[in-house]
Amino acid sequence: MDEATSPLSEAPVYDYIVIGAGSAGCVLANRLSADPTKRVLLLEAGGRDTNPWIHIPVGYFKTINNPATDWCFKTAPDP
Repeated sequence: MDEATSPLSEAPVYDYIVIGAGSAGCVLANRLSADPTKRVLLLEAGGRDTNPWIHIPVGYFKTINNPATDWCFKTAPDP
């Protein structure tokens, strides 16, 4: 397979790839994409947010420690 016909030759090319669509990642991707000459890809883990508790502020407490909406990682205090 030569380079011209490889699957990678058809892959999209981005100037910036932002990993994580939290508040900071979204702001960063928005600011980077303000330049119309730049291509920005914003990646977030997980599937589609179809859980109704995610979309209303009062639902925040229903998402804590819920494996469907939370990674459930635990942290340890600094010594």
